[in-house]
Amino acid sequence: MTATQTRAAHVETRAPLPLYLYGKKSTRVDADGPALRVRIADTAPLRYPLVRIARIIVGPRVEWQANALQLCQQHGLPIVFLDSAGEPTGYLLPAQSKPSRLDDVIEEMLDRADWSMHYSPWLRAQRMQLLHDWLHARQTAGQTTQHHEYRELVRRHVYQPETEAVSYPHESVQAGAITAYTLQTLQRGGLKPRYWGDNGSVLELARDLSQLLQLALHLEMYGMGSSLHGDNATLLRILHSYSQQMITQLPRLLGSLHRHFRAQLEAWR
Repeated sequence: MTATQTRAAHVETRAPLPLYLYGKKSTRVDADGPALRVRIADTAPLRYPLVRIARIIVGPRVEWQANALQLCQQHGLPIVFLDSAGEPTGYLLPAQSKPSRLDDVIEEMLDRADWSMHYSPWLRAQRMQLLHDWLHARQTAGQTTQHHEYRELVRRHVYQPETEAVSYPHESVQAGAITAYTLQTLQRGGLKPRYWGDNGSVLELARDLSQLLQLALHLEMYGMGSSLHGDNATLLRILHSYSQQMITQLPRLLGSLHRHFRAQLEAWR
């Protein structure tokens, strides 16, 4: 193999990465063969091959051409749209190709009027588990956590009413990236981001899982103080250092939900 072929093979096997287009300047996205062509005001056009893109996070000043959106859909790339504050406002996903067994279980569960009475305790239990795992990891590493600090974290993240969900303003730049990762995982796993239940009730699966991952990241960043107020690049580097944990955490959460709902359904049969 020649040196040129070796370099080409390395490029082809390199893991795809998220593409962030925050649109601080007017930005236009077009299709360019098997790639996206990004034109940012006052700069030369940039070309991003789709094989190098894992998912896309875009700000409000990014103008999309229909051919670029279609190309992303054909390649199964989710697009998450952010507002001016960096918070996710919506998303575009390819159609679900093949429902999974968990998809069937969720649909069956939501046929029952009392499904939320079994889902809310599961969410609360997962938040408690994240806090417990975090505290155990700190103790193992020889780090101390005051009892009153941990008690306040439990009160704030576990027992606070669902209608008063905790937000993490300094981590808004990371929220879009986490949402995009969650959507991509659900789509590839044969799951929908949202499920409709009895009398118009809704299970916001993508939102709830994203918030659990955001809580886990928030705990990882606990105690970092002023370093949390860095620029977007700094915050995203922190997120990427946590990415391997997300890769294992999300399947664990989905597996736990599957077992929980299936146990409830089997008890009723």
